[in-house]
Amino acid sequence: MDRGAGINGVLLLNRLLLAGCFLPAAIGRATNISGFAATLTMKGMPYADVVATLVVLAEVFGPLALVLGLAPRLSTSALIAALVITTGTLHRFWDYGGLTRQAEQAVFLSHLGVLAGLLFYALTGPGAWSWQALWRGIGAQAKPAKGKKRQPSRPRAPKPPKSKAAPARQAMDDDELADAA
Repeated sequence: MDRGAGINGVLLLNRLLLAGCFLPAAIGRATNISGFAATLTMKGMPYADVVATLVVLAEVFGPLALVLGLAPRLSTSALIAALVITTGTLHRFWDYGGLTRQAEQAVFLSHLGVLAGLLFYALTGPGAWSWQALWRGIGAQAKPAKGKKRQPSRPRAPKPPKSKAAPARQAMDDDELADAA
């Protein structure tokens, strides 16, 4: 398997798994935005209806951008903001005790794992198997800028100086080697 194909396959799998983390909750929230806004209001979130709408938009369109590999920085930023808002507001495990605390702490920590995946995606980008790569033509080689001399891809050994005595020296070296044998 080609190394590039392996890396791009892992990046695609990362995008698909991250999208899978958001879509179920996004679909539930999109079908009941007012209920989600009421939950945020009960937890003390100011402007809960506006925040709920923005979170739902980020959680619906962000995973679609992840799957397609579109606008990685923008989609990652929107999803991180939505994740921080929902996790910090709805999963405050330190306010609870007993089994509820354990359950909320597990959800909180799993959201931190999703945050780590989003940061990984923001750092690496979508890879070659994405719409962004198709759009920009990442697979094609870049043309050198006009007016600039293209640098060699690897250092080259210096060429020996050209002189008329060089062939004679070569012949002498061969004679010396023959005498030494």
